[in-house]
Amino acid sequence: MKKAIVLAAFVALAPFFAFAQDDIAEQEELLEQKKSPHAFSLFTDFAYYPYSGPVAGNGERFAPISGAFDGVQLGVTGVYNYTIPLPGSKPLTKDNYLKVGGEFQISPATLMPSITASYSPIAFLVFNTRFTAGTGWEILGSQGLASYNAAKGEYENLTPFKHWFYEFSLGGTFQFDAAALWPGDWHHIVFMASYEFRYNGMSGMANGDPWCWAADYHRVNGPYYFVYMLLGYQMPKLKVKMAGVQAEFKGCYSDGQFDSRYKAFDGDFLNVSLSPFVVVELGKNDNLFILLYFDRRRGFDSKQGKVNGRDQSFLEMNCSGGEWYFRRIALRYIHSF
Repeated sequence: MKKAIVLAAFVALAPFFAFAQDDIAEQEELLEQKKSPHAFSLFTDFAYYPYSGPVAGNGERFAPISGAFDGVQLGVTGVYNYTIPLPGSKPLTKDNYLKVGGEFQISPATLMPSITASYSPIAFLVFNTRFTAGTGWEILGSQGLASYNAAKGEYENLTPFKHWFYEFSLGGTFQFDAAALWPGDWHHIVFMASYEFRYNGMSGMANGDPWCWAADYHRVNGPYYFVYMLLGYQMPKLKVKMAGVQAEFKGCYSDGQFDSRYKAFDGDFLNVSLSPFVVVELGKNDNLFILLYFDRRRGFDSKQGKVNGRDQSFLEMNCSGGEWYFRRIALRYIHSF
């Protein structure tokens, strides 16, 4: 049961320049076949972004693709894990473990090491924690590390290695495989749901002031939540190992985490991502993940105007509902050593 459930653990690929390390450790685990407690994998990420311009209005709406190109993303992450088996002889406890590890991610505009740990007390439950720190720079007009200048209405680069992004997370994951109750190679309908408390910040930034990490804009110091769900079908003896859909939900716990001047921006807006995906086995130690991302972002009640002769910033506009759009095509190639 445990191994089949773990094979469901493919999760979110992340913001521009650096794929999120949300569940890289679980992805590494789902591909691991060796009995050695030591495991090392290399993740190579690529994504293509078309352009979907904002659509002024109220309520929920859809922003169609209005340009062929809005950017690409590249990233490489090395992952090491050491697994300590825990005592247990029953079906729900025989594969339980404590796992500790480290990750190092580098992209054209960021670098980010992480320390991770996960604990599985029973087959369908995993608790995990992570601490991450990173720094970045600007390349080809895309910002890895920046702070918002309210007077100019724009983000200005921060000094690499002087300013650091940091994040701590603590969460739990429930995972289930229908084949546990309905045995059979073709009965692996898998489900996963996780909730994480996360606290992120930027060194040198005051609470409430927006900043940017890895071209992910409008972030502020403080806690936020991350919810992940997956429904997939795992297929034996085929090159396509799994197909399904995943969903991500995240947002600040309170709009008060933003400075009061950004009240109209709706600081606790719910960001959503829905992604159909497939997992293709390229070889014994090589797998390719393919996802299409349809996201929900902030919508605004008017088009961008002018403020003191400059373009109006989104932070100066009134949020009015959500705007759905096709965000990207994402690929992740994983080689396990």
